[in-house]
Amino acid sequence: MEYKNKGNAAFQKGAYDEAIQNFSEAIKLDPSNHLLYSNRSAAYAASQKFKDALADANKTVELKPEWAKGYSRKGAAHHGLEEYNEAIQSFEQGLKLEPDNQQLKESLAAVKKDVDMDTADQGGMGNIFGDVFKGDIYTKLRVNPTTAPFMNQPDFVKKLQEIQANPSTLTQHLGDQRVVAALSVLMNIPVRNPAGGNAPSSKPQTQEQPESPKPTPTKKEPEKQLTDNQKRAEDEKNKGNDAYKNKNFETAITHYNAAIQADPENIIYLTNRAACYSEMGKYDEAVADCMKAVEEGRHLRADYKLIAKALLRMGNIYMKQNKYAEAADAYGKSLTEDRTAETLKLLQKAEKLKEEQEKESYLDPQKSLEAKERGNALFKDARYPDAIKEYSEAVKRNPSDHTLYSNRAACYTKLAEYRLALSDADQCIKLKPDFVKGYTRKGHAHYFMKEYQKALEAYNEGLKLEESNAELLDGVNRVIQSMNEMQTQKSSEEALKDPEVQEILSDPVMRQILQDMQTNPGAAQDHLKSPLVMAKIQKLMEKGVLRVGGGM
Repeated sequence: MEYKNKGNAAFQKGAYDEAIQNFSEAIKLDPSNHLLYSNRSAAYAASQKFKDALADANKTVELKPEWAKGYSRKGAAHHGLEEYNEAIQSFEQGLKLEPDNQQLKESLAAVKKDVDMDTADQGGMGNIFGDVFKGDIYTKLRVNPTTAPFMNQPDFVKKLQEIQANPSTLTQHLGDQRVVAALSVLMNIPVRNPAGGNAPSSKPQTQEQPESPKPTPTKKEPEKQLTDNQKRAEDEKNKGNDAYKNKNFETAITHYNAAIQADPENIIYLTNRAACYSEMGKYDEAVADCMKAVEEGRHLRADYKLIAKALLRMGNIYMKQNKYAEAADAYGKSLTEDRTAETLKLLQKAEKLKEEQEKESYLDPQKSLEAKERGNALFKDARYPDAIKEYSEAVKRNPSDHTLYSNRAACYTKLAEYRLALSDADQCIKLKPDFVKGYTRKGHAHYFMKEYQKALEAYNEGLKLEESNAELLDGVNRVIQSMNEMQTQKSSEEALKDPEVQEILSDPVMRQILQDMQTNPGAAQDHLKSPLVMAKIQKLMEKGVLRVGGGM
């Protein structure tokens, strides 16, 4: 369970290799636990190791064939391997077990959608690259030196509009090198300057001839392609940025307001204004701007990186307010738009702080004491599992109370969960090194695990604090007795291998005599009158096989 919990935590952080390692360690200790294979299958799938994911999913189904999630894991692995028919069969099998399972329904729909896309047309380019042409592609094409000249050509713009309306028409226009260049720019693939002779030709497929190639424009030249309103908005934004750098936030907001008014479809101005509000401590206004930027961006189909940036900024604002749960949610949504190392690191930090915050907010010494008292009452009634639940609740409410770990260790010992008892005893001693009962609990746990030397050390550590403690002294005596018995048993086992002893014990007459001596001690006097019997009895006693008053 410890390894499983570590694996789950690593998986949630996106540390899939670490998760796989922990789940693997758990499987070594508990190879028949179907949950472990299921979790590792999910981690393998997240790491794009779909063959390994499938192997674990198959093992999950083998161990727990009536569990729907096993088929969900199996379907996901087949889907990743592009084995669509097998994926569909797996998801459908899971739905037979759980007809209302929403995750299985959505996964099945996703596979079928991929199948439809694969069979839509022979070219398939529209299905593959159709998303590239979504959102505000025109601004990106206008500011790129390669595609900027094409934006003045009506036939080219018309083709872009056709592709946006119906992505499957992309294949019809790939003969136009201007479309190929646009595709490269939108996919962030470097395109050489047409003047270099290696870039796609800008000649359209119609009879209309394009303008002659122009020299490579400077970085500022594409701004001429912007509308008057867009130019005015950019100018206001630049003024706002300068004011922001000088910490003149009110002035910056004035300029960003003007930019928003001039070009309300550019969400950058909203996120910039949100930064100002954040610096001024106006967090509600800052969050509202970020939310609006995300909403408007999705409505306008803006660049996903801009939406991710708005969500990232929202997360940063929540972090300033110590709202770690909200921050983690914002960072998580940002990662779905654009997965970056920076955002992932911030998410991990937010989740850690969120966990600590939740633990802190749960602390309550008074409620801890109430839970402890309930646990004590249950312990007296020998209801040890229920007592453990109450002590565990008490620990959550007040993890610094050493007596809670001592009490829970006693419960675990009663249930023969000696490793857990030992862990609690160690924690008790760590919190309160001079608490004698902690050493008693530790000694008991070691004793019942037959780790006699460690038990003796624990008892002796306690006796250094309280040398007359009856429970500790009793523990020491029990350990010494058990160690002696173990040694005696070992000696007896070795003695039984002695040929002379074996001969005596194999004699039916001697066996009967030994039995009579055990069942009727008075008969021993009669038997011992025989010098031969007496000699054999003495030999068994010398070898340690027979003990006075103790029998064999």
